[in-house]
Amino acid sequence: MSQQKTKGMARRKLEIAWPHLYNAGGDLSKTWFVEYSIRNPVTGKMERFKHSDGFKKLKTVKERMEYAQKLIEDFTQKIKSGEIGFNEVVEYDDLLSYNGFSSFSRRKEAMPGSITIYLSDFIEYKQSEVSERTIQTYRSKMRMFNSYLQEKKLHDKPVFNITNNVIIDFLKSVTKEKGLSRLSIEKYQQILYTFFVYLSKVKNVKIENPVMNIPRMGKVVDNAPVAIPSSMRIALKNEIEKEDPQLWMSCCFIYYTAIRPGKELRLLKIKNINFTSQTITVFNELSKNRRTETIDIPDNLQKLITEVWKLQDYNYEFYLFGRDGCPGTQPLGKNTMRIRFNKIRDKLKLPKDIKYYSWKHSGAQELADAGANTYELQRHLRHRELATTESYLRKRIGQRSNMIKHNFPSIG
Repeated sequence: MSQQKTKGMARRKLEIAWPHLYNAGGDLSKTWFVEYSIRNPVTGKMERFKHSDGFKKLKTVKERMEYAQKLIEDFTQKIKSGEIGFNEVVEYDDLLSYNGFSSFSRRKEAMPGSITIYLSDFIEYKQSEVSERTIQTYRSKMRMFNSYLQEKKLHDKPVFNITNNVIIDFLKSVTKEKGLSRLSIEKYQQILYTFFVYLSKVKNVKIENPVMNIPRMGKVVDNAPVAIPSSMRIALKNEIEKEDPQLWMSCCFIYYTAIRPGKELRLLKIKNINFTSQTITVFNELSKNRRTETIDIPDNLQKLITEVWKLQDYNYEFYLFGRDGCPGTQPLGKNTMRIRFNKIRDKLKLPKDIKYYSWKHSGAQELADAGANTYELQRHLRHRELATTESYLRKRIGQRSNMIKHNFPSIG
């Protein structure tokens, strides 16, 4: 094999250099010894062990060779049996396995330096950085990865055993087993990449990030909410406004301001509405992009706010959507509005791809049809990059052209 080909091939790191003899070239005046090396699972480095006792008193090459062979056989057997090696176990908090009591943490034992310990350490580290919802996503994905490692007998191995091929095989297995979309597979890939960055930057584990050059996998599926046609919006308005006024108020806020219906809207307070300047401020702790931003309130919504719902008359510390159907001291649960919307949608026998979030896309579509340019839509949708808005428009609204619609030459 040529030198060039050998250099380009990936080589698996050895965990053990088996016992062998160093005989000083057969020189009996020099030290002979049997040596072997074992990779330390904590440091990831090979540690060398030499045994020279007993050789010096043997005066012939034959005696030393026979003695060396016995040592080699003895040390080899002890390494295979686990008597020699880094086999001590350590306790750790398992943050992946559900224990049945609404908690994920319980004490377990594992080999030091094994990847199963680092997976739980990673979850604990991220808890101070991201939201609980994101932690749930991390935990779910990491639990699936750990199950795969257990199946492959890799969960108690040092992290340097997790190669690029292991990552690719794992992603292929979850794609096949669960039939996941490409977006879901990319989420697995993103979290695993972040995990190995954590190992390198925080734990100082010397390992190349194996989540590189991953082939694209997963089904191309678009489950994003669609804009609601005008006729369906009217049907929804008539039913929701009558049956659930609070839900209708939230639909109006989403439609007119493009505020995201998760934390941004659910935890919005009356004080975030400036009734004079006709704006709403979404602070960074609620914003999806972690930036504080101010949004214009269209005249249609301003009239509803001040004349119909009279929000200016409530305590400014109240949450906009309280638990008693009006502004109050306690916000609604994170899925409450979505469940209430789906119930009315199903009652009207409307398509399932019409979702609570669809009000945002509906407002953007109507703005585009009314002549809003890309820059105005970018500011309204609070996209950081113009390219994001352009992609959004192509995907959700399409390329609108009055010339094509109304001045296309006749076919005959």
